[in-house]
Amino acid sequence: MDNMMKSATRWMLGLTAVCIILWAIVPSWKPVMLGLAVGLAASAMNAFLLKRRVALVAEIASQEGTQTKRKGLGFGSRVAMVLLVAMFAVKYPETLNLPAALSGSMVFPFLILVVALIHNAKTNNSGKG
Repeated sequence: MDNMMKSATRWMLGLTAVCIILWAIVPSWKPVMLGLAVGLAASAMNAFLLKRRVALVAEIASQEGTQTKRKGLGFGSRVAMVLLVAMFAVKYPETLNLPAALSGSMVFPFLILVVALIHNAKTNNSGKG
């Protein structure tokens, strides 16, 4: 899992760099590119929060016989991050494009899916079934 997260993070940083370069070069696309870059950052942060939460659940599940109370705001914190991005985009529409920011906030899960498929194809190339 860590290899896939590292690969997906590299791709995400590359996409963010492309957005920032296009933001600097093309003046008419500035709100769209900045919205996309902010959405990508929120998406990456949400993915790392989810990874941490899954690791905590796996650790609790591996401890037999211990009763633990569920705690935290896993889903709520991820939704709050997207809502914060949306609020900034609504408050500053000349700086951030709302559709670009919201679409950027949904990129990382699909990027992880593509990286996982590529990783699975590389490891299962035995030629059988």
